[in-house]
Amino acid sequence: MTILVTGGAGYLGSVLVPKLLARGHRVKVLDIGYFGIGHLRAFRPTVELFREDIERVVNDHRFCDELLDQVDCIIHLAAISNDPSAELNPTLTKHVNFDGTLALAEEARKRGIHFVFSSSCSVYGEAPGELTEDSPLEPLTAYAHSKVEAEAALGQMAGGEWRPVSLRNGTLFGYSPRMRFDLVVNIFSLYSTLYNEIKVFGDGLQWRPYLHVNDCARAFVHFAEKRDHSHFVYNIAHENLRVVDVAGLFQQMNPRLKVSHLNMVEPDRRDYRVRASRMEGAGFLPRLTVEAGVVEITEAIINGQIPDPESIYYRNAKWLKELSELGNRSHREILGLMENIPNRAATSF
Repeated sequence: MTILVTGGAGYLGSVLVPKLLARGHRVKVLDIGYFGIGHLRAFRPTVELFREDIERVVNDHRFCDELLDQVDCIIHLAAISNDPSAELNPTLTKHVNFDGTLALAEEARKRGIHFVFSSSCSVYGEAPGELTEDSPLEPLTAYAHSKVEAEAALGQMAGGEWRPVSLRNGTLFGYSPRMRFDLVVNIFSLYSTLYNEIKVFGDGLQWRPYLHVNDCARAFVHFAEKRDHSHFVYNIAHENLRVVDVAGLFQQMNPRLKVSHLNMVEPDRRDYRVRASRMEGAGFLPRLTVEAGVVEITEAIINGQIPDPESIYYRNAKWLKELSELGNRSHREILGLMENIPNRAATSF
C-alpha cells in the first residue's frame, strides 16, 4: 500500500514510519517540522516528505491532489499534542486538531482512502472503574475536547464503504528517534538517571493507561492493514497504573532513589483506567511493559543515545513556546533553523 502518515516526524510517527517501510509499504509523510525532520531523510527505503502544515490540505486543492495521489491509507497523527501544548493556544489547537482532521477526512472519503485517526484515552477525563469505548466522555482539556469533537465528526461522516477507525491511545512512553521528556515515564527516567530523584505532582493516586510507543506504532500498522474492523473506536492500552505505582517501579530498580511529592494549587483531575478487550478481540496485543520502558530509556540516557536530554527541545509545550517567541522570523526561516540543530538537540538562536 501507499500510506500517508501525517505528523510522521513526531514522537510516535518516527517509530511508526520504519515499521511501515519494513512491511513493504510506500510511505509519504506530511509534517510541519517544528521538531526536526532530518532523521527521516536517513530512512532506507526513502520516504516522500511534504514539509507543510495540515492547513494546506484545507486551502490548496492542487497540493491536496498531489499529497493524496495513489494513497491507499491515511494514518493521521498530526496534532497539537498533549495538554500543555494545546493550552498554549486553544484556538490553534481546534484549527489543527479538529478543522484539519475533518478536511483531510473529507478528502479521504471522496477518494475511498482508508482513514486511521490518532485519538487519546484522555477523552475520558475523570471517571471511576475500568472504562470501555462506550463509557461517557468527560474531556477536561482543550486537547481532549479537540479529540472528542473530531471523533464525533468522523463518526457522522462514516457510511457505506468508507469506515474510518479511531484509536484512543494510552499515555505513551519509551524511546523514539524524536524523543520526548514531557511524558510521565520518560521524565521520571530522565530525573532518576541524572539526579537520583523524581518528583510526583500531588498524591500521585491518579490512574493512567500506559502504552509503549513501539506498541502504539504496531497498533497503527495493524489497523491500517486491517480493513474489516468491527468497530469505529478502540482503546489502545496495556497497563493501568497509578502515578505512584510508576514511581515505585523506579524505586525497585534503584532503591537509593528519592521520591518526593509536590503540593499542587490545582490538582490534576485526570484520573481514568481503561479496558482494552475490544482491541484484543481485533487481534492486537501490546508486548512491552512500563518496567521494560523504564530500563530502556534509562540506559539510552546513560549511554548517550539521547543528546542533551535536558534540552527544552524534548518538551513539546516549552519548545513550541520558544518557537513562538522568535519574533519576526518567517515560518520558513524557523524550519531552516531546525535543520541546523546539531544532533537534533536545541540550541539558543
